[in-house]
Amino acid sequence: MDAGSVAAGVAESAHSAGSGIAGELKQIGKSAFSQLLGHSENGDLKHGDIKELAKADDKFSQVAEEEQKAKVKAIYEEYYLRKKKQEQMEAQREKQEEEAEKLEELNEVRVAATQRTTSPQIAKTRAEIGRNYGQE
Repeated sequence: MDAGSVAAGVAESAHSAGSGIAGELKQIGKSAFSQLLGHSENGDLKHGDIKELAKADDKFSQVAEEEQKAKVKAIYEEYYLRKKKQEQMEAQREKQEEEAEKLEELNEVRVAATQRTTSPQIAKTRAEIGRNYGQE
């Protein structure tokens, strides 16, 4: 490596970096100047072209809006179905609880009825018969 070639490489790098910065500054100045004068960088777009682009954007927006409405509607329908199913399950659970309470009351009535018809003497006799049944 020769000292001259190294110096040349450094000088070339500095020049390219300087020209890159100078180019950027030139571009910024050009943009600022064109904004002050009211010129557009997209001078090739005409008024009709802008209207067509606006129409295309409106169509796209309308389609996107319809898609969003459909998604929201589907979410609401799913929510209402879930809520209806939950209400049905709650009603079914309440009905089962009522039936269980009725059966429990009926069993209590049966137990009370059997206890009233059986006197203590009869119950004692039945117990004695059960013990002595197989001994004869």
